[in-house]
Amino acid sequence: MNTKNQGLAVRKYNEAGERCKVINWFMLLGTTILYLVYAGVLVNGYLTQSVSLAVAAIIILFSFIALVINWVVFKKKPTSSKLGWGSLTSYLIIYSFYLIAEGGTFVRISAIPVLCAAILFYDRKLSKIFCLLAAAVNIIYTATMAFLKADTMSLNYLELLIILLTLNTIYKCTDIGHRFSFDSLHAVKDQQELQESMLQDVLDIARIVQEGTTQSNQLVHSLSESTEIVNTAIGEISTTTQVNANNIQEQNIMTQSIQQSINQTVERSDQMVAVSNNSTKSVVEGLQIMTDLKAQSSYIASTNGLVVDSMKKLQEKTKEVHDIANIIFNISSQTNLLALNASIESARAGDAGKGFAVVADEIRQLAEQTRKSTENISAIIDELNQNAQEVSVNVQESIKSTDNQGNLISTASQSFEKINDNVETLTEHISDIDHMLTELAKANNHIVDSISQLSATTEEIMASSEEAAAISEKNFQNAESTKEFLNEVIKTTKRFDKYLEGRE
Repeated sequence: MNTKNQGLAVRKYNEAGERCKVINWFMLLGTTILYLVYAGVLVNGYLTQSVSLAVAAIIILFSFIALVINWVVFKKKPTSSKLGWGSLTSYLIIYSFYLIAEGGTFVRISAIPVLCAAILFYDRKLSKIFCLLAAAVNIIYTATMAFLKADTMSLNYLELLIILLTLNTIYKCTDIGHRFSFDSLHAVKDQQELQESMLQDVLDIARIVQEGTTQSNQLVHSLSESTEIVNTAIGEISTTTQVNANNIQEQNIMTQSIQQSINQTVERSDQMVAVSNNSTKSVVEGLQIMTDLKAQSSYIASTNGLVVDSMKKLQEKTKEVHDIANIIFNISSQTNLLALNASIESARAGDAGKGFAVVADEIRQLAEQTRKSTENISAIIDELNQNAQEVSVNVQESIKSTDNQGNLISTASQSFEKINDNVETLTEHISDIDHMLTELAKANNHIVDSISQLSATTEEIMASSEEAAAISEKNFQNAESTKEFLNEVIKTTKRFDKYLEGRE
């Protein structure tokens, strides 16, 4: 099946060659670093005279040769699965020679990173062989050290134990990873076979659905075109009927409005007749009231004259009372002066004049109270006199207003007489208009009845046309919806074309 047609993403490391390329590069990089470290340690050992020149030269030479061969092979064929075997074989030879010749903890554990990197191959045979070789070399080294009776044998035994456990762990990791990868890969293959079977069934169903949907879409398309034609015709009929109905409705509304206006005019005319009659009565009553007002105005004028005379007499009497209050004020002032003199004389008389002094003091107090009362009376009389003058002035103004009122009443009486004549004429005209409006209302009622019957008939036709148009529109919408749905189904089933082409 074409992966591109399926739209699947291409996995970079799905191919075994790409995986081998990355692992080989990682392995070469690791061994290169170790070879360089070996060279550095050997040069330093030679300079410190802890390593012989022959051993250092042999290991460095072999390391250089192994590096050149491995990198040349990698450049020519980086995806080769045999490159790992070659790089591990060369490294293990150098490692074995270095360990047996020089030994040391550094050399023993230096193989662990390379063998750990070999796990990525998931090759149980490769891991087993090189782990066993590394274990054998370490056992030989330990046996050699025991034979030579080295001083640090206990440490050598512990290092050997750790190396063997590490090598066993590396092999087990490779074995377990291989089994996990094998099971996962075959589980995916089993699932792929099941999906292939399901996909074949789905594609068969999609092919049948696509063919049936195409035929249905053609039928729906024909139905949609027919429905659209019918819908257009019904729409034109409905539009024409609607226009007629709207015109009749407008005429009906206008006629009803005219009828309402006529009825309102008749009512207003009746009201005007009633108002005119009432106005006539009111004008007659107004004339009588104006006559009464004229007589009352004459009476008020005579009464105001009497009030003016009375106010003049009141002013004269008030003036007399004011004069009397002035006399009383003078008497109280003289009495107060005499009481003061009597007090002075009683003081000169000594004890004999004490009783007279008390009486003089009482007289002085009474004179003082009399003076104050007289002053109050005088003030009140002044206010009364001023009020009387104001009342007299107001009454005179009232007399003038009453005279003017009499003149205005006479003028109003003449105006009311003219109004009465005009209202009688207006009443006659309104009666004639009322009769004509009554006849016009009867004629308009006949027109309204005829238009109402025509409007009802038009509304029935329009309702039937609208119902038919609604049904046709609904059918057209259903056809359009079905067509869109079928187009969507066809578009969806076309997505299976890439799978169908792959199958064919």
